[in-house]
Amino acid sequence: MHKIIHILWRTTSHIVCIFLCSVIAGATGYVRDYSEFAGQRRIYLDAEQALRTNQQELYQSLKLNLQGYPLLVYLDYKEASTKLYQGDDSLSRRFLRLYPDTRLAARYRNEWLTQLATQHRWWEFIYNAGQHTLSIKLQCLKLQALLAINKPEQAFATIAPLWVSGTSQPECDAPFAAWVQTGQVSTDLVWQRIAAAMKGNQPDVASGLKSMLSADDQIWLERWLKIDSNPYTILQQEQFTSPHPQRETMLIFGLTKLLRKNSRRIPSAWDNLKDRYEFTTDQRNMARRYVAQAYLRFASNSVLSKLDNIDGIVDPDVQRKRILIALDNEQWNQVVSLVDAMPPEERDTPPWQYWKGRALLELGKTAEAQAALTSASKDRVYYAFLAADRANIDYYLPNNPLQINSDSLYKMLESNTVRCAQQLRLLGRMGEARLEWRWLIKDLNPEDLQTAAYIASSWAWHDQAIFTLARSDYWDDLNLRFPLEYLELVNKYAQERQIPAAWIFAIMRQESTFAQDARSPSGALGLMQLMPGTAQHVAQGLGQPTPSRLGILEPETNIALGSAYLSSMLQRFDGNIVLATAAYNAGPGRVSKWLPKKPYAADIWIESIPYQETRTYVQRVMAYMILYENRLGLKPGSISQRLSPINPK
Repeated sequence: MHKIIHILWRTTSHIVCIFLCSVIAGATGYVRDYSEFAGQRRIYLDAEQALRTNQQELYQSLKLNLQGYPLLVYLDYKEASTKLYQGDDSLSRRFLRLYPDTRLAARYRNEWLTQLATQHRWWEFIYNAGQHTLSIKLQCLKLQALLAINKPEQAFATIAPLWVSGTSQPECDAPFAAWVQTGQVSTDLVWQRIAAAMKGNQPDVASGLKSMLSADDQIWLERWLKIDSNPYTILQQEQFTSPHPQRETMLIFGLTKLLRKNSRRIPSAWDNLKDRYEFTTDQRNMARRYVAQAYLRFASNSVLSKLDNIDGIVDPDVQRKRILIALDNEQWNQVVSLVDAMPPEERDTPPWQYWKGRALLELGKTAEAQAALTSASKDRVYYAFLAADRANIDYYLPNNPLQINSDSLYKMLESNTVRCAQQLRLLGRMGEARLEWRWLIKDLNPEDLQTAAYIASSWAWHDQAIFTLARSDYWDDLNLRFPLEYLELVNKYAQERQIPAAWIFAIMRQESTFAQDARSPSGALGLMQLMPGTAQHVAQGLGQPTPSRLGILEPETNIALGSAYLSSMLQRFDGNIVLATAAYNAGPGRVSKWLPKKPYAADIWIESIPYQETRTYVQRVMAYMILYENRLGLKPGSISQRLSPINPK
């Protein structure tokens, strides 16, 4: 009978929460101890250097001592890659035979197939491609291979999905041309490719198909291309008087373009179109959403009455904006009606039930409000905590640590992908470690995902543990989802900056998920995602030297400077933690511009933040503070009390 391992946690960051190997030893008698590879790691680095500098005799000698080492696959990959373009296939076949299901085998196979295609070695290409999943480029090359070995029927049996994707695929040009010559490409297939190309913003691909159309269809294609460059064309009635199978699709396409270019014209444009042409139900619903979005971009007191005349508008984002307008105007009955009009799967979620309960309280309907708020409170998210406060009930904070099957855990620990990921982490090669981890979890079922999350958590690899557990749709292990890593540093700087430790933890959880090496596309670095310029400014203010980019990644430096910046935002916005949190994400200048002209309730102001990223950020950080206070053994503070009113500029 399987034994179940209950995860035990400590709350200190400088001591590993669980010594995984000893836990497994208790459950199964023995498990591989990763420390046994310490000596081989050093040999591996020497072997890498020898291979890189072409010291073959030394390399081969060192490699003899790496049998059984998880990263031997990386050496064999590099060695095989050096021979890839020399026409010697023996190493390629050996590598794929030794490591058939690994990430590097898939990568190497793609490189080898590309080389075989370059050399026109089509029979070998087909044989080695087999039934493996291929990239779009390699699928096109496979079509070339099948045509080259005189198997056109087999090629054309799989060509249609590539054709109707509508993207430019140079490797597919020759197979497409051969397919067209067979006469199997119908006018409908041509229009499907044109429609996909136009939707994918590739008008050149669509234009290149013109010669495959009749003279009349070519005129319609020219109209579509004209709409793409000038969406006002859809208002030229004389262009669209005669029916055509693509006419309504083109007109809706034009509305999409017009929404981006001049949304104020959308309502009148749709009024001109809606009764003149034969739109499908889906097309009409799409157009209605565009009209609603256009009105809501320029919200005013008259917007709600206009939107009431647009039937079928239940899009959640549109509804949120409509509710925001109603809240701004204190139209509480309208809020209730808008929530009730939503589909049940949306209506019954915490956000909408909170706003309904909030409105019912304003209307004095206490019993109905209590029911809606109680329903909304049964979760661990921002709206649920707000609802609990207004309903005067305790926060919903169950914590049910994972239960892991010991046999499954042992089996996964023996996986070479897991061992590769761990060794790469120990070598500081986090990018490659994450690639191995993604390869591991891509096809796992929920139970195995939970096992993998447990392993990553036991390594203090919190970002991967959290993301992996989320894929399993299990949310009740708060220990794993909200780790107390760097607890001593957080407590130290929370005390120095006189800000809550839970706030620092919440910011780190949202910013980097505790990935010390996190780098954003915009250049933010480390646990608290500091921009180098911000780090320099804060360090100078503290009388400290400017840290280097690598220095910013150091946990203590990052937490010290990040907490100082957070404290400065709190001071700048007069102790308002909501505004300070928004400023940490979007910058204080933007937040100052968002301040209202009259006092605002904080929950309504948060809902009105124009950047969705910042809006979600503030909501999550406010909720995470509650969860971290609970993890720290503190009585969670009231989220409603933290949401102090937003005062005018």
